[in-house]
Amino acid sequence: FQSSYKELVAFFAKDKKISAAELKEIIDLIEKPEDK
Repeated sequence: FQSSYKELVAFFAKDKKISAAELKEIIDLIEKPEDK
């Protein structure tokens, strides 16, 4: 999955092991570096 996180997201989405809300959380984490 080194080429892009979109492939990772697509993999989980197709595999139906993750919900849309969880995907959004993951994308938010990836796009916004943690401030902590």
